Amino acid sequence: MFKAFFVDTRMLPGIGFVACLVTGMAGCSKEEESVSGGAASPLSIEAAPAELLDGDGQTKETARVWSDPVKAQLTVISEAIMAGEANAPGAVAARVQMTDVDTFKVSKVYDESAIRVDEIATPDDPGTAIEVNPSEFLQKMRELLCLASGETDHDVHFKLYGIDRDGASLKTRQRLMAHGKRGGKQVRSYAVVDAKWGMPADDDEGGAPLLASFSMPKVVQSELAEPGAMFDDIAASVLGGNAAWSEQLQYGMNTWSEHIERSLNPDFRGYHGVAVGDVNGDGLEDLYLCQPGGLPNLLFRQKQDGTLEDVSAASQVDWLDNSTGALLVDLDNDGDADLAVATSSAFIIMENDGNGTFTLRESLTGVASGYSPTAVDYDLDGDLDLLVLRYAGDGGKTGDFPTPHPFHNARNGGANVLLQNQGSFGFADVTSKSGLDVENFRYSFAAAWEDFDNDNDMDLYIANDFGPNQLFRNDGARFVDASTASGTQDWGFGMSATWGDYDRDGAMDLYVSSMFSSAGNQIVAQSDFNPSMPEETRKKYLKMVRGNTLMRNAGDGSFADVTNPMDEGFAGWAWGAQFADLNNDGWEDLYVANGYISQPDKDDL
Repeated sequence: MFKAFFVDTRMLPGIGFVACLVTGMAGCSKEEESVSGGAASPLSIEAAPAELLDGDGQTKETARVWSDPVKAQLTVISEAIMAGEANAPGAVAARVQMTDVDTFKVSKVYDESAIRVDEIATPDDPGTAIEVNPSEFLQKMRELLCLASGETDHDVHFKLYGIDRDGASLKTRQRLMAHGKRGGKQVRSYAVVDAKWGMPADDDEGGAPLLASFSMPKVVQSELAEPGAMFDDIAASVLGGNAAWSEQLQYGMNTWSEHIERSLNPDFRGYHGVAVGDVNGDGLEDLYLCQPGGLPNLLFRQKQDGTLEDVSAASQVDWLDNSTGALLVDLDNDGDADLAVATSSAFIIMENDGNGTFTLRESLTGVASGYSPTAVDYDLDGDLDLLVLRYAGDGGKTGDFPTPHPFHNARNGGANVLLQNQGSFGFADVTSKSGLDVENFRYSFAAAWEDFDNDNDMDLYIANDFGPNQLFRNDGARFVDASTASGTQDWGFGMSATWGDYDRDGAMDLYVSSMFSSAGNQIVAQSDFNPSMPEETRKKYLKMVRGNTLMRNAGDGSFADVTNPMDEGFAGWAWGAQFADLNNDGWEDLYVANGYISQPDKDDL
């Protein structure tokens, strides 16, 4: 399912442990991160399941034959744990070696009114092992995960992401996620498990591996003070009075894909942004929502009671073109929020009359099919300039997914455009002049501006899909590609980036959202996966499936990858993230939106 992660950055690397809250939203997803050896150690680019498991048979044949049977057995075990059964027939050996959970010590790492987080770990690594029967194994797991007998509102889930052959046994690595209850309060548990499985005899056709060893030296548990989530969904209450809510927004993309004419070039992949700003000067924030081609973009004006009123048509901003992003920013320095919209046919710039009515001032057809527009005064001349990313090279095929080439280092993406504000709503393309034409062929998804080197001008980080991300240092309105030198290149499927001083040392740190793939972790690490591939290329592929990255700014122009896989690295297949102080305690928290549709599953979306 789609999930959101909340991380209190007082607990990030160098400060302590992380506090994370997961709240289910909707859908079905590949939702977990890969994990390094030694759960408390930062994950480096070299970390991979083959190295972590250290067996002798990490091959395509091993994964092809045994991945599905192991996943099936993990399902049997998780269901037995949830159901309170005394056995997991056919999945657990007669004797199981497991971490002695009775030796776990509890350390409180975070405690406030809404959430408490404990680290439960063995005093030694990997922890004392004991031998138990299946009934004892299941009971100890229930007690550890706070799964009370007779409760139905709980869950246990394993995510396999590493598999290796070790003689007559299989070694696997998986992530464990569970939620139960303790004293009426919700408890969420997270752990990395190394398991060993006995393989069936050669003459046992259709035989399945049996769990023989279960090593789990550390568990992180989040206890919610109240049964509900920290945030309430108020969309229906603030938008429900509008026809657009019942006639458009209540329906998903599957519905509109069957009803919108394809000639309108709709994009049903969900790449439609929102913008927030005060359009009529009443001191209240209003909302602009982009939609697929064929559905009108919507402007909702906030009323004094907090509800939102649809003023799209009256404000003349109800564009029907496929729209992927928008900005409500003051482009002419007259004190009101003007509108910029990235559409499939042009980049549109509209002037606000101060009362929330807009007039078209520019329609830049040469900047069509833009993504993630951002506004910043990069040249320090007192007005806002605009950067428009362009994901695909062929903007005329909005609804079709492009073919990146080469896959891990794509060079056939669209060209991003930097528009310098000339005044009076005139904008000049200064992409080449400013130095942003360096490798300007990436599949760029998102941009984040920040003065990372504290020299009083804004630098730029671009998250690119299918290859390396880019950090451009601003040297007096001229950009220099500092990606490699700074250590921020972060090879992967870049989805977004956010800056924040999580450790409060005066230097802005960087969190990059990317893709975690359990299948990718299993496949890429195989010794016979493209055996002619150079080792450096393999490392890049492994990083591409690892997931998100937290980079700490050293203050000297360099960054260190300090991603902790049990904390901020646990945030799944992420699409967007934001540093923000969500609980007003003076520390930057981290909110990550993640998830993806996985197939095949008859009950899946």
